[in-house]
Amino acid sequence: MSNKNNENLEPQKEGAGEEYVTSTDSAKLLSDVLADEKKEAEDTPAAEQEAADKAEEESGKSAKGKKKSKHEMKKLKHGMLSGVYIVVFIAVIVLVNVICGILFDKYPITFDLTKNSIYSISKESEEYVKSVDTEVTFKVFATEDSFSAINDYSKQADEVLQNYRKYNNKISVEYIDLDSNPDVVSDYSDQNLAAYDIIAESTSKDKNGNIIKDDNGDPLKRIRKISLLELVNFTDDFETQAQQTYGLSASDYLLQYFGTEATAFANVGSAGVVESSNADQAFVSALMAVTDPDPVTVTFLTGRNESDDLSYFQTLLEANGYTVNSVDIRTEDIPEDTDLCVLAAPQTDYLDTEIQKISDFLDNDGKLKKNMIYMASAQQASTPNLDEFLAEYYIEIGDGIIFDNDQQHTYQNSMTGEILSMADDINDGFTQDISSDTIQIASSYSRPIKILAEEKGKHSATAYVSSTDSASVMDTSTGKAAENGKQIYAALASKAVFNDDGTTDYSNIFVCGSYTMFSDTYLMYEQFQNREYLLSVVNGMTGKTTSGITIEPKVITGNIFDVDAAAVKRLKIIFIGVIPVATLVIGLTIWLRRKNR
Repeated sequence: MSNKNNENLEPQKEGAGEEYVTSTDSAKLLSDVLADEKKEAEDTPAAEQEAADKAEEESGKSAKGKKKSKHEMKKLKHGMLSGVYIVVFIAVIVLVNVICGILFDKYPITFDLTKNSIYSISKESEEYVKSVDTEVTFKVFATEDSFSAINDYSKQADEVLQNYRKYNNKISVEYIDLDSNPDVVSDYSDQNLAAYDIIAESTSKDKNGNIIKDDNGDPLKRIRKISLLELVNFTDDFETQAQQTYGLSASDYLLQYFGTEATAFANVGSAGVVESSNADQAFVSALMAVTDPDPVTVTFLTGRNESDDLSYFQTLLEANGYTVNSVDIRTEDIPEDTDLCVLAAPQTDYLDTEIQKISDFLDNDGKLKKNMIYMASAQQASTPNLDEFLAEYYIEIGDGIIFDNDQQHTYQNSMTGEILSMADDINDGFTQDISSDTIQIASSYSRPIKILAEEKGKHSATAYVSSTDSASVMDTSTGKAAENGKQIYAALASKAVFNDDGTTDYSNIFVCGSYTMFSDTYLMYEQFQNREYLLSVVNGMTGKTTSGITIEPKVITGNIFDVDAAAVKRLKIIFIGVIPVATLVIGLTIWLRRKNR
């Protein structure tokens, strides 16, 4: 460096020591240099920042564009997938509906969520319907829409029929409009068809499964007509009122009041007299009647002022597959296909020719295998011809009425004041269809039955329903006991024939001392076992095999009596003696304990 340049940096001596100082010109130069550098430094970042910001902005726009493009592609992809999922889902739903429709049509899978399950059928009915192996057609003589629209009960009936069809493909349902098909009426001339009637129909077959043909060579049809009023159960109060006030069943009263069955049925729902639907039982009953391979016919004999208090007994038989009819014994013969005839407490004695008719019926050209039920009555006049006929079977019906002095076997009807006799000494014969552990049979004012010989030759007689040992026979004219000891309410008399193949066949007569054992009152009330027992007796006598299901038409659950005499005595002791004494003892005990504290 030249001296000139360095002269400003020369040291100056001051005092004892030496110190380097800058000159004014050098300081100013350095200050200017630093200021220029500072300004340059300040100017340069601003420009760079502006450029960077601009570049970033351009870069952001580019990135945003790229981001937007990716988002749109992703959105489009999701939209396409959603569309595919929706199409697949709809296809699956349609496929499931088609499959379920096919399955449900063949195998009904339904859920009845209505109150009281009004659209359901019982498990027993379902099993029976599934077991039917004969072609059966239910024909409803109306359009399905008009039939279902009558009321809730017709709608329920239609639902039951559709379930039957689904449970068994041998069962079909047809709706036939009589206005459009008037010629159909002529095909069922003996059924008195009207609009909204229902029939169950099958082709008759013998025991070997062969079709039975009529005189014209056409297949013989088995038909059971179902009454519209059979599709409902009436309330206990209405049933009881109809019986006690008018002496009619609820159905008969409604028919009499409304004139036609269709009109009566259309009004029962709003009248408040219906308790529930009975369609399931009514249709199963019809199925039993038209599919039984060995049908049984019961004929009621009329013409001699017989009791008319047996409508429920007839209904019970029909409901369980029996064919029921009636003939006037004075002018008609007992039909050949009759298996059981019923003499319901005739008030007038039979003539000799009429006695011969029932004798020939039971003999059956020596083959026997026929049956009869004979019911006596305390109001009967003298019947010497009938008495003589019964004596041939070693049965005699005595005078007077049975009164059981055992308080647990005597009741008083709280509504009528009638004295009831309750019997639980029951013979084991013909009890095969009874599910009850105990059997108690009710009757009233029963005449005593005498067995003249328990076994003699081909004849035998056995007591079936008996009183306790405390019973008496009361003389109705004097009111005094004429005979004491066990009495017989009902007995079975039989005649046997011994076949060459070692088998034995019988004709039977079931004799009871009072028709009340079979009366509507004691068959309909649930607290008695008359209904189940007597149906089992009829089944046993006729050899009718049960289908595993017993149909019980409407029963009344309420009691027709309050308490028996023994119960009254016990209640008096409890309320007049035990409770007051117990109350007194407890009161005195509490008082003494408090006093002695």
